[in-house]
Amino acid sequence: MTAADEGLALDPAIVAALARLAGYPPPDAATLARIAAGADDAIAAVRAGETVTLFDDEPAHFLAELERLAGAETP
Repeated sequence: MTAADEGLALDPAIVAALARLAGYPPPDAATLARIAAGADDAIAAVRAGETVTLFDDEPAHFLAELERLAGAETP
């Protein structure tokens, strides 16, 4: 089963490739799976918290939106 099949943004193979490119030693399979799941959870949290796209805001409202997002509490 691939990451796309599970709806994941990253799968362990992608995490392994990124670690290798960054010069890290190869993590074991369990660590790769935990990193991939954590990254997927983080992406899902950002998507869930998205209330507006930046392209919907007028340029004059952009700073206020950034301040609003910075002040938002995380669940």
